[in-house]
Amino acid sequence: MIIDTHAHLYYPDLKDRIDEVLENAINNGITKIIAPAIDLKTSEAILELASKHEMIYAAVGFHPSDIPELTDKDFDTLDSLLKEDKVVAIGETGLDYYWDITYKDKQKDFFRRHLELSAKYNLPIIIHTRDSVKDAIKLIKESNLKVNGQFHCFSGDDTDLKDALALESYCISYCGNITYKNFDALDLVRQTPVEKLLAETDSPFLTPVPHRGKKNEPAFVKHTIEKMSHLTNTSFESLVSQLESNTRSLFPKAF
Repeated sequence: MIIDTHAHLYYPDLKDRIDEVLENAINNGITKIIAPAIDLKTSEAILELASKHEMIYAAVGFHPSDIPELTDKDFDTLDSLLKEDKVVAIGETGLDYYWDITYKDKQKDFFRRHLELSAKYNLPIIIHTRDSVKDAIKLIKESNLKVNGQFHCFSGDDTDLKDALALESYCISYCGNITYKNFDALDLVRQTPVEKLLAETDSPFLTPVPHRGKKNEPAFVKHTIEKMSHLTNTSFESLVSQLESNTRSLFPKAF
């Protein structure tokens, strides 16, 4: 069983041909897709898709890039959405210091609030950490909450990986960019224990080789897994089995 743990299916590139996208996924062995939102609009969109398609599961939350416009009322709405049956996680949330650090303090505050919701509903949290892994880990530790989660599209350094793994209840996922010739952090994948790995596409972004240049979709996650298999010196079949086990443990509501 192959699971894409991170695909933004509500983008027009995918949503407008969702039946084809899901058929392609099934034909390539993908059985489940977890689709994280980035705001209230996409949270509602993915819940609608999940209600229509058995293999789609939702994560709802606020991406750090959308933090400047958020209010307490938005969090009240998010709280109500977390009660929906097909919501299996909170996110995509976290910190992003790449695009704009003007609202860094507000990002941190809202990330803490997501962590609190994760603990309240006993749902895993999907974390975005572009140029911000160290602060995210620090906030997780400071929260002292019983929360588990996924470091989505991990891009820290060796020390960040070590610190993230030390959290114990968090998994590390990688995207199609690990298949690119110019990707210079392959050692991170090698250093990640297979029992902590997850696979994702981040569709429609970061399309893996040999489909680079096309819009990414869940069917392509197998190419990322093949690369991970090579880097971890694990057979493809064994890694798929381990990834399924890891995903079951982290996202039990999807099974």
